[in-house]
Amino acid sequence: MKRETWVVRGAFLLGLTASGAVAACSAGGKSDGPGFSTGAGSTQGGGFGNIGNNGGGGFDPSAGGAGQGGFGNIGNNAGGTQGGGGNGQGGASVGYIGPPTINNCQDTSKFQGGSSANRIVYPYDGTIFPRGLAGPLLMWDAQADQILIEAKSSAWSYTDCPQTPDKVRFKLDDQVWAGAGSYSNGPADPLVVKITALVGGAPAQTVTVNLMFALATLKGAIYYNTYGSKLAANNGAVLKLLPGGGLSLFLTDTGIAPLGPCRSCHALSANGMMMTANHHFYPGSYISESYDVTGPTPTLIQANIPEAGFAGIYPDGSRLITNGPPNISNSAFFPTAPGNVTALIQSTSKMLDTKTSQPMNPVGWDAPHAQMPMFSPDGKHIVYNDYDKGNGKGHTLVAADYDYASNAFSNQHIVWDDASTYAAWPFYTPDSKQIVFATDSRADFTSQVPDIFGPPAMTPTGRGKLIVIDAASGQATPMDLANGYKGGQSYLPAGESRDNNLEFFPTVSPIAAGGFYWAMFTSRRTYGNLWTPGLEDPVSKKIWVTAISADQPAGTDPSHPAFLLPGQEIESGNVRAFAALEPCKEDGQACSAGSECCKGFCSNIDPNTGVGICGKIEVNQCARLDDKCTSDADCCTDENNGAAGRKLYCLGLGICSLKGAK
Repeated sequence: MKRETWVVRGAFLLGLTASGAVAACSAGGKSDGPGFSTGAGSTQGGGFGNIGNNGGGGFDPSAGGAGQGGFGNIGNNAGGTQGGGGNGQGGASVGYIGPPTINNCQDTSKFQGGSSANRIVYPYDGTIFPRGLAGPLLMWDAQADQILIEAKSSAWSYTDCPQTPDKVRFKLDDQVWAGAGSYSNGPADPLVVKITALVGGAPAQTVTVNLMFALATLKGAIYYNTYGSKLAANNGAVLKLLPGGGLSLFLTDTGIAPLGPCRSCHALSANGMMMTANHHFYPGSYISESYDVTGPTPTLIQANIPEAGFAGIYPDGSRLITNGPPNISNSAFFPTAPGNVTALIQSTSKMLDTKTSQPMNPVGWDAPHAQMPMFSPDGKHIVYNDYDKGNGKGHTLVAADYDYASNAFSNQHIVWDDASTYAAWPFYTPDSKQIVFATDSRADFTSQVPDIFGPPAMTPTGRGKLIVIDAASGQATPMDLANGYKGGQSYLPAGESRDNNLEFFPTVSPIAAGGFYWAMFTSRRTYGNLWTPGLEDPVSKKIWVTAISADQPAGTDPSHPAFLLPGQEIESGNVRAFAALEPCKEDGQACSAGSECCKGFCSNIDPNTGVGICGKIEVNQCARLDDKCTSDADCCTDENNGAAGRKLYCLGLGICSLKGAK
């Protein structure tokens, strides 16, 4: 088939999500604890590898390990510390990182024969990590003066016996972690990590955790709401987390928390070019705005759009569905009412042109009180909470088909209806065949909001969990592993009453990576033994990431234990993380995957460096892994397709992708 010129700047990033906090300027909450480092760090490509082993402090923003090139740039078996990279998700090998065997502990005899109890509290057993992230912070229970670490996969091993001044934590070196990922053969080749702690000179019981790597990295920038960030002077804001470039303030106003004015409660188109956000000044001034976000700073397009802060933006950014909160606020200070998305005022949902804010009057739109709408990545479907259908009152999700050319909706049908819980923040997977959402005990669809008389008083924290629906059959399945359950039992460090059922605001990347879909969500769970704020503390909200198996049949849990997104500030409450590629590259510029290029193709990739050149492919030439496509038939099937001959599928924004892990 003939290839068309194609522009992609799309949301390729880690799944999105964030959770239910105060979705407005007023969140509040402070902490004197250490922060996740976002500065200093690596000179080798940065990424999130900014934190070295600083001993007792946990996370030291000045101590830097060598970064691993951020998200992206490391292919099937490699990458490099210079930001090199491979052919995207599971691409061809571009060399290993470091030696296959590392032994920094010559005498392990004193660690033998341990019997006292111990437990690894982070990372969780069975977690799947993408390549290219900083090494995790290993955390355990026993008060150790020294530990023995033994980590081994089929082709790589690491042994070390470091001192542990902070007793219960050790930061795994970024270069060591990158090496483990580069030698991995995928989830079927787990990295078995054993820790034996010396407690008072005597060894404790050896404890083990199995960690897996997806043969892919995750590209782009993450945009998330924050409340209490030092970067925004504690005001509500949208921050941009750029792998390799740190954390920066992206969108806010010069207000004073909790009154504002501030800009937050954002939404982002799947191609990463259009953003909407609320611009609020409490009490009384509540508007929304649209922005072009293809440049280094956002450019205002339209102001005073009705209730577009949590809008459903069409994948190409051209149009959006606004929210239709049905009720008048019961608070004079902060917009909130049962059945309304928090921070929004009474309105009617409609379709608007994002550049002109003029109504588009689609055929078949019959949902005046649609809330939290979301289009599928292929633009052919939409899902939303419908206040008026089924049980209504916030309990019902409705899906519909959408035809762009005729601007028409059809086949409206209920996909979830449960009067015992509220249905919040639905989001499609890259294949547009599954819907991830959160149930919520609160009728405002968040985890917590200011008291009706205003902050600092806050309402009690709600409870929420993640569920996935098969769009074709309507079968719903709890995402137990992401929610912190295994075999019906909680595996989270502080136990079920403190840590479980605290998941809110899920979002999903529109692009598969390494055979997985990637979802983000905000959880109020504790982070091992480093970050253990009270449940009601607004800063307990942090962004977590779960891998979703792309080939699981309906009715089975496709999720995996989650990991904490590195790079976010620990002192602030962080919610609703969208992700997008950076502005695309023109023909002739260096690339590591077609998804980086404006025309969708990266050719002549050097097998040693993983670097190619952006350019349009010839007519009738097939598309490799991460290249542009319009159907599965466009994707290459030979051994040189970037995935060692494995079948590729045209998913998400039209990218040849793996579906199912190796």
